[in-house]
Amino acid sequence: MNKNIVKGLISATLLLTASNHVMADTQGHNISSTAYKMVLVEDVPGMTALQAGHIEEGLSATLSASKYTVDDYSRYVNLCAGYVQMSDMEKAEKACSAAVKSARSLVAVPSMSVRAYAYNNRGIMKLMNNDNLGALADFKRAAKVDSSGIYKHNLERLETALNSAQTGVL
Repeated sequence: MNKNIVKGLISATLLLTASNHVMADTQGHNISSTAYKMVLVEDVPGMTALQAGHIEEGLSATLSASKYTVDDYSRYVNLCAGYVQMSDMEKAEKACSAAVKSARSLVAVPSMSVRAYAYNNRGIMKLMNNDNLGALADFKRAAKVDSSGIYKHNLERLETALNSAQTGVL
């Protein structure tokens, strides 16, 4: 894994999606939105287009990038976010699960907190597929390995929604 890819993994950026259920702010800033938040890996072809909302362009650039330009993990994290944004849940499920599988096998990454990116994005994909318990499990995994605000936000938001549903408040 080259140094640029490792640098890109460590410095993730967030994705603002078109969905009213899923959006993001820049990492480290106060999160005032109540929407769910996804993560993109920087320095991956198509990331800027995905972040700007040009989803088809971003996905195309990410898919056509050479395997020497981008590692599988980074590619799958960004594809997961893009397909979720397009509501292509079949492709999103494949990309999100591949990102989690890749994250488990990464040994060159200095921080295992990058696993949180994959679990977080897969959790949102599961949520969009009405798999609330699967989403909850992935959000818990993400928050366990990285206590950043985005992961805590998504976990707390879902727990609140599930608790409200159980009490009939929804």
